Amino acid sequence: MERLLASSPKKITRLNRGEKVEGEIVAKGKKELILDIGSKAEGVLQIRDLPKDQQEALKPGDKFEAFVVLPENESGQVTLALHQASGPSQKYKGANWAKFQNALNKKSKLQGKVLEINKGGLIMEVEGIRGFLPNSQVGFEALVSVKQGLETLVDQTMNVTVAEVDTQNNRLIFSQRGQVSPDLIEKIKKFKQNTKVRGKIVAILPFGLVIDLDGTEGLVFISDVSWEKVEDLGSIYQVGQEIDSQVLSLDEDFGRVNLSIKHLSEDPFIKISAKYPADEMIKGEITEITNTGIVVKLDPSTGSTTSTMLSTSPLTTGSLGTGGVEGFLPASKIGDTRYEVGSSMSFLVDGVDKNKRRINLAPFITTTAGLIYK
Repeated sequence: MERLLASSPKKITRLNRGEKVEGEIVAKGKKELILDIGSKAEGVLQIRDLPKDQQEALKPGDKFEAFVVLPENESGQVTLALHQASGPSQKYKGANWAKFQNALNKKSKLQGKVLEINKGGLIMEVEGIRGFLPNSQVGFEALVSVKQGLETLVDQTMNVTVAEVDTQNNRLIFSQRGQVSPDLIEKIKKFKQNTKVRGKIVAILPFGLVIDLDGTEGLVFISDVSWEKVEDLGSIYQVGQEIDSQVLSLDEDFGRVNLSIKHLSEDPFIKISAKYPADEMIKGEITEITNTGIVVKLDPSTGSTTSTMLSTSPLTTGSLGTGGVEGFLPASKIGDTRYEVGSSMSFLVDGVDKNKRRINLAPFITTTAGLIYK
C-alpha cells in the first residue's frame, strides 16, 4: 500500500490554518478555482477574490499560491484565500478565546460580519476573529433572503452563537441554532414524518432547495434531491416552481422541516446491485486512489448489468446515469499489483455495500495454472 500511495498523484499532507500553499489549478468555474495542493483534499478559492485581469488569465494547469483559511470545510475541501488572515497566532490567544468559550457555555448571541462564501458555508469575523458558519448551521431568515445565491450575504451582519472552540487548532465554529420563536416551533410540529407534502421553491442554493410549505419553511439538502449525485440544482429547478417532497424530520432548533425528494421513489441501486453476483468478473476504469482504497467506475457492458437499467430518473446525473456503477477495492486487498488512475482493469465482485451504494471489489488474478482467485 505504501508503494501504491507513493505512485499516487495525491500526497497525504496535514495543513494548518494560515499556511501558505502552492497548487495547480485542476478546474475553473464561474465562481471558484479548484486546486490540487498536494493534500488528501482539493483546495477551493473564490474567483472574486482575484484581480479582474488575473481572473481571466488563469487556466487549468497554472500554478498558484494561496493561504489556508480552513484545513477542512463541511464539504471536506480545503478553503483557501488570496491573502493570509491577519495575525492568527497573536489574535487567537488569551482573552479572546476565553470570551468565545464563555459565549459557548452560556449559549449567548454574538454579532459578526460575513467575509467570504464557499461551498461549505460562510467565513465570518466576530470580535475581530475569523470563524466558520457551516451551511447546515445557517438560519432560514438568511437562506430565504438570498434567493439564487449566497453571495449577497457578503458584508452583511448576522447574529450567531458559538458551536465549537478549538484553541489548539485555531478552530472557531458558529451556528444560528436556537434562534426560533415559540410560534414557529408550533407550526412545524403540525408536519408528520414520512408524509408527502407540496411546496414552492423560494431559494436555490449550492447545497439545497429552500421550500415554502404554506408559510412554513422546508429544506431539501442537495444530497436528498436525487439518489444520484447532482452538481447544479439551478439547471434542474427554478424559483417559484412547485414540487413534491417527503418529510424526513422536524428541526425545532432551526424552525424548519427537513425534506427529501429522492425518498418519494425507490433507490435504483437496489435493483442494479442485484445484477452483480459475488465472484463475477467485471471491468472498470480507476478514477481515484486514496489511502483507504481504489475507486473504480464499472463498465456496464460487462457482468450481468445492462445499461437500460441505469436510466431511472430525469435527475440521474451521477455514475448510474452515465452508464457506470461505482466499485471500490479496499486497501487491504490491493497486494502487489500496480494501479494507476485512468487505467482499465478487470476485477472480481466481492459484495454489495447498499449503505455506500457501491460494489466492493477484489483483485482479478490469473496464476500460471490458469486459476482465478481473490
